Amino acid sequence: MRMRAQRGSVLLVVMIFLLVFGMMTAAAFRGSMTSVQAIGNMQWRNEAITAANDAIDRLLSTADFATNTAVVTQAVNDAPFPLDINGDGVTDISVSFPPVPRDAGANRPGPRCLRAEPIPAAQLNPSLPADLGCFGSSSSGSSGLGVATGTGGTATVTQSPSLCSNTEWSITVRATDPVTNTQVDVVQGVGVRVPTTAIPTCD
Repeated sequence: MRMRAQRGSVLLVVMIFLLVFGMMTAAAFRGSMTSVQAIGNMQWRNEAITAANDAIDRLLSTADFATNTAVVTQAVNDAPFPLDINGDGVTDISVSFPPVPRDAGANRPGPRCLRAEPIPAAQLNPSLPADLGCFGSSSSGSSGLGVATGTGGTATVTQSPSLCSNTEWSITVRATDPVTNTQVDVVQGVGVRVPTTAIPTCD
């Protein structure tokens, strides 16, 4: 009778140990799955950020976004920048302009002009190729400098006005991966010199 009771208690202890080991194994498996998912989320987010930065670089390769903002915004949102991550010929991530808040209170997609300021001609250097095209040739403006005249007075030195302006922009793009449901917004600030006649309305 005593041996039979001992065998019953051993069986109970073994079952308890099996239950404990099973719970530990399940917890370890769950933890590893959580780690794998977290690593996957980080990878998908990094891929989306890479796609967004690549799109911004392509936008900044020309000044079209600053001089033809509405046209560029419409073109990009009609045909978002594609990125093929695995090289299988299928777009994995697309990048477009999301609606962003404006000073007027409305949300509107596209690059946002923050400030535009004409460049004074006195700040330009005619020996620099980038500045050379900003000098006017037909009309004259005051440089603010005074010179002595033959009659003993002073006169203002005149020079061509600047044809260029400095603009500051905030560019927000959204990278979207429909397979993983990853969506990342990236914001980039940039300064661009544009012709004064092409100064956009800033808001």
